[in-house]
Formats: sequence, C-alpha cells, structure tokens
Amino acid sequence: MPRVRGATVERLRPDDVDAFWSGKTLPLVEPDGPGTVVVTFCWRDPDAEQVLLFANRLTDETRLGDTLLERLPGTDLWHASYRMDSDWRASYSFLVQRTGEQAPWLAAGDQVALRAALDRGRPDPRNGATCRNRAGVLQSVVSLPDAPPQPWLLPRPDLARGAVTEHSGPDGRPTWLYEPPGVDPGQPLPLVVALDGEVWVGTQSLPTTLDNLLADGALGPVRAVLPSSGGRDARWAELGTDDGAGYVVDRLLPWVEQRRAVDRVAVAGQSLGGLTALRVGLLHPERIEAVVSHSASLWQDDLGALVDGFAERADRMGRAGELRVHLAHGRQEWVLAGPHQVLAERLRSAGVAVDAAEHNGGHDYAWWRGGIADGLRSVWGR
Repeated sequence: MPRVRGATVERLRPDDVDAFWSGKTLPLVEPDGPGTVVVTFCWRDPDAEQVLLFANRLTDETRLGDTLLERLPGTDLWHASYRMDSDWRASYSFLVQRTGEQAPWLAAGDQVALRAALDRGRPDPRNGATCRNRAGVLQSVVSLPDAPPQPWLLPRPDLARGAVTEHSGPDGRPTWLYEPPGVDPGQPLPLVVALDGEVWVGTQSLPTTLDNLLADGALGPVRAVLPSSGGRDARWAELGTDDGAGYVVDRLLPWVEQRRAVDRVAVAGQSLGGLTALRVGLLHPERIEAVVSHSASLWQDDLGALVDGFAERADRMGRAGELRVHLAHGRQEWVLAGPHQVLAERLRSAGVAVDAAEHNGGHDYAWWRGGIADGLRSVWGR
C-alpha cells in the first residue's frame, strides 16, 4: 500500500494547524481514483521525537520505519498518508517516543516483547470508532466508505436480550452459556461453540450480535457456549492441535448437553481458533455440522492430511457432503491469503460446502467481530 502525500496536510501552514485540528474527525479520507482513496493519519504532540503508526497489517513489524509519521515543519502535527482501496477496515494506534526517552518499539527485546509493546499503543483522540484487541487494549478503527457494513455489533435499546451465565467448565476454566430470549429452556436448539470465549463474551460481545441477528430475523434462535482459552500458554498448547479438537468434542459438548438441549453444532474461531474450528469439523463430521473460520493459522498446519481423509471419514459416518464451512481471511494477511485460497479448493474437492470470503483487512478483530455474523448467516442463516 503506497505511501503518498495527503493533499489537505500538504496545503497546511503552521498558522492553520489549530483550525484544522479543531473538531476534526480522523483519519482524513480524500478521493483519489476509482475504488481508491488517500487516508491520512495524524497526531499532535509538541514533545514527540518520533511517532509510530501501528495499523493492523499496514505496519510491517520487520520494517517499522515505513509507518513512522513525519512532522509538519514548524508545527506539532505529525502525519502519514497512504493510498488504499476504499473497502479497507483496520484497527490502529499510535506509539510516541518523547525527547530523551527510548522509543517503546525499540525497548522490546524479542518478537514477543515487540508485539506486546505494539499492542499497547494509544487510540486516535479524533476518532470515536474503536474496538479492543486480544489484550483488551482500546484501539481506533478506520472503516473506509466501501467497507462491508457491520449492522449487528452494537446493543439496541428496548431489544429483548438473551441471558449470559458464567460457569466453571469441564476442566474448571471459565465458560459462558448464552440462552436466546423467549425460548423454552428445554427446546433443542442449534449450538454455536465460540472459541476464545473470554474475548467474545467481553470486548467483542457475541451475545449482543446474536440478539440483533435474532431480532432482525437474519438468524434463528441459537444457543452458544463460549469457553475461555485458559490463558496464553494453554491457548498455544491446545488451539490448532488435536488436543483442542478433542477438548471440544469429548469434554465441552457433553458438558453443554448436560445443561442444554442441542440439536446441531457449529464451531467458530479466529486465528488459532479458526484452525481449531476447521480441525474439529474435519475430524468429527458426526458431531459438527458447520464451521466459521476467520484467518485460520494455516502457517502452522495446512490441514492437507485431514482434508484428504475427510471424505472417507464422513462417508463412513453417514455424513458425506453435510459439512458447511465459512472460510474467511484478510486480503492484507500476506502469509495467510494464499493458503486460504488453496484450502478452499481442497475442501470443495473433498465434498465440503465452502463459502470463501475475503475482507480488505488484516489479522484483526476490527473485521472479525462483524465477520462472525456473516459466517453464522452463511452456514445457518435464513
């Protein structure tokens, strides 16, 4: 995505900055050509020595200098402009190096520490659109004019709400159950297993999305179970492996069925959770009817062996041709885009019904939080 000169900021003179900044909504989005715009990110800080823009997958962690803002001479305004396709959506934040201090992104000793530092940037004070990242840190969100709508995210007044209850799950970790409004507790309903439940019951509020989908008639009544990942170490040990798939089928589902009536199951996940959701569906077609996967970590496993054996397993279990998969990735995920396209074709060849989707974004809850509604509608919508 090429860095360019933003026309508005280019015309600014030092005496114009206060008037420009007053009441301004950022980032600036200016017309460019058919299907493209120029996006200008801005920050004001008289004590800054450097300002880094950390925008999901626009910023390359191996080339951080490419998204350092430049200072408008004679002012405290920092800026950077990029030519973008007009359907881009991403989270972003700013990190500031103050005079005499070490840059926060240089203090990190390794890749893990660097990512932790980048994930704790500051949101844009001139942008009211926000979401939280996996660490729970508030970030700003840029949604360009042609980005797909996300109409089911926010709570609506006077809307019947489902009940969310917290439990100690089958291994003692926090696990939440969502019950839709106006449904008899004994009525069998479809069940959504939403991995990384601490995110989806907290910062991203999947229950709100389910309430809104039901109210609009875009999805029938569903129950949901949202198991916690158990923390970073447990997440890496389980998700994306056979251990994670076994946990869902052998432990979590029986635990739910002791408490709720279930008639069919979909598993939804993102990143490592997306890889796990795919693995569960391919390994256990007798239990899993549908998968919603976003940005699956296919760099860890391309699932080729599981796909090759899927048709035989499904036929043996009497479920051939019944698995439905919504497989989505971000166009800016340069490591994952190609493998996702290859996997979609392999799944189709194995008899899986695949709805493949590409979002102009990165590895990012900014689009995942709306994409989960798209995915559920794809596999179970009306």
